[in-house]
Amino acid sequence: MAFPDTGNPGKEASLIDEINRLRLVLREQCRENNAYDLIRYEAFHLASLPFKPPKWTKRKNQQKAKGIPTLFLSDWHWGEVVDPEEINHLNQYNVEIAQKRSQRCFLEFEKIFFDDTNRDWDGLVILLGGDMVSGDIHEELAITNEKPILDCILDCSKAITAGINLLSSRIDNIIVFGVVGNHGRSTKKPRFKQRVVTNYDWMIYSLVERYFKNDDCIDFHIPKSSDCFYEIYDTKYLLTHGDQLGGKTTDPILGAMASISQGDKRRRQRQESEGNPYDVLVCGHWHQLGMLPKRIINGNLKGVDEYSYGHAFIPEKPQQASWVTEPKKGITSTHIIYCD
Repeated sequence: MAFPDTGNPGKEASLIDEINRLRLVLREQCRENNAYDLIRYEAFHLASLPFKPPKWTKRKNQQKAKGIPTLFLSDWHWGEVVDPEEINHLNQYNVEIAQKRSQRCFLEFEKIFFDDTNRDWDGLVILLGGDMVSGDIHEELAITNEKPILDCILDCSKAITAGINLLSSRIDNIIVFGVVGNHGRSTKKPRFKQRVVTNYDWMIYSLVERYFKNDDCIDFHIPKSSDCFYEIYDTKYLLTHGDQLGGKTTDPILGAMASISQGDKRRRQRQESEGNPYDVLVCGHWHQLGMLPKRIINGNLKGVDEYSYGHAFIPEKPQQASWVTEPKKGITSTHIIYCD
């Protein structure tokens, strides 16, 4: 699986310089009311056009529909270092391991949905759920992260680009939806205003989108909102990172599920009052993979870390969620993508 723009130190340096320039543009333009559109145009040369779902996501003749698989990517925490000696050697994580696990994720998905099945698909959905980088939001992360944030942005965007390149060789139609997380924020404190445009996850997504901007078979929808609504056939999804669903908890299972349930209930009430209900909530953040009929919670790429070990959470393997959506039936099958 080849990565774009690798093997050339001069080009690597120029890309780092460009990302630094993009960060400065982001900082300057955030003062403007239309910062999102300005930055997309001036920094990434991307037009902000109204989103129109590809026709293949809404087949009129549903009897001929072939189904659409989804790969959910979130909580990669690129740049974080997990010291095996601090967690009784249950896990280890660094940039090199992140690289290997991200490749394994795409290859395993390819194997399950293309090599091990005789089915044809109408298209492919890729979800980017946030916390793709470790970030510097906590003092301990700023001290122990393996690479500066700019290097992490470049590395992670190339890993995602390489994976999409791989899957695009197997299928013509791909749609990418994305929301930002909390670890990618560039501000000291969490914020609600300009949450997306001040987040490094958004910069990663925009770099990936720019790489594919001339490919008519790959569409992107990265909204300004912390929530992303999309529809596959007749199933309506709400994608959100998950940090806004509920408060902090140290309960490894019940606490997380209680927070997710509470946040899901509030969002369903809000959407129903607006006449725009959804069927399935999709989120990351909690690092506890769970695939339920109306809720999908993603795992993570790094696995057990010092935080989860210290709180005695049930060890979570590096894994990501995937599933198939079909007309009238909704989600018909779920699959765990093991990344280690």
